[in-house]
Amino acid sequence: MRIQLFIICISLLLPLMGRSQVEITLKKTITDNFLESEIIQEVSYSALQYDKIGMISPDMELRVDNDNYFILDNKFTQCVYHFNRDGELLNTICEQKPAGSGDNLPVLNNPAKFNVNPFLEQVEIYNFEKSIVQRFTYQGKKIDQIPFPINPADFTRDENGNYWIYTGWNNKETQFRLLKADKNGKIIDRQLRLVTKCTPVESFAFSYWGNKILLCELLGNSTYMITNNAAKESYFLNYGIMNLSPVFHTMNAYDSYQMLNHNGYYTIKKYLENDHFAYFFLNFNSTEQRDMYHIIYDKKTKKLYQYTENAGIGAFDKAQALTADDELIFMVTPRKIRQLSASTYDVLPPAFDELNEVSKSTRNTMVVRIKLQSPGE
Repeated sequence: MRIQLFIICISLLLPLMGRSQVEITLKKTITDNFLESEIIQEVSYSALQYDKIGMISPDMELRVDNDNYFILDNKFTQCVYHFNRDGELLNTICEQKPAGSGDNLPVLNNPAKFNVNPFLEQVEIYNFEKSIVQRFTYQGKKIDQIPFPINPADFTRDENGNYWIYTGWNNKETQFRLLKADKNGKIIDRQLRLVTKCTPVESFAFSYWGNKILLCELLGNSTYMITNNAAKESYFLNYGIMNLSPVFHTMNAYDSYQMLNHNGYYTIKKYLENDHFAYFFLNFNSTEQRDMYHIIYDKKTKKLYQYTENAGIGAFDKAQALTADDELIFMVTPRKIRQLSASTYDVLPPAFDELNEVSKSTRNTMVVRIKLQSPGE
């Protein structure tokens, strides 16, 4: 029986393993504070300009294409708000209500998903109720819509116009976590197969680095880069004794969920990369603990920086983008900055002085840009 279990574990683990470009091993204890780190060169911000209080919250998803900032409200309106770098609201992108429809429209109970396609300069919004993707110009004009073959956890498009769809773990419709579809939504390839009984897990997964697509998952150790029509492992994050056991995939949904929370587990909430840096935002969760970490790999010096984030405040939750100019982009509320300023455990260095000052007089969510540098340069 033990031999059979060992064989099952190995067979489940093999699809998750690969030859990574870089292996990142986490320290047993990470104590350095991200906001006080030497890797931060300067801090700038834009207070988003909108009138309705609470219209934009920092837990919304932000996509960046140069000076275009797109924020999805998947809670209420299922619209995408298009801002410029200065925080000015340029337009709102979503399907317009028919004239005279009033409130006689179906209630949208499921959160929308969206993608910003920099190759065609389009914003694409997936609607669960209709199982369609609607495509708009950056200016908000609807172009067309197509049916989607499966409910996505996240989706994006490559420079050839093909869709890449992330399905999550234990999706009842497929045993593959990554699907490729043509521009009309027809599936043409399946990758990253994983047979599992575990609790279903899905999340936002994609980001861009030039014409490359980056992929990360909430559970698992690997990140991927999609090039030449294939997902190849780019980084392997080694959590030591906290690596997820392959036995996890033989358990039913309830038991696997209980094991996760009892033992504790790491999740990759964001993976970003440019020519100089790779960035990872990690959470550690258990029934008694939650920790947040910013992990930054300097590709030039091959040096790894590991920082904590005050999880009790969570002001600088995951970075939403990493620009070609080495700027990490966050969405932050002024209230969180004020909490940090008053904290006895955190120190805001001089680079944050202007941000700290403006947080005293504004109420709107801010886009904060933290420029990275290789220490010593």
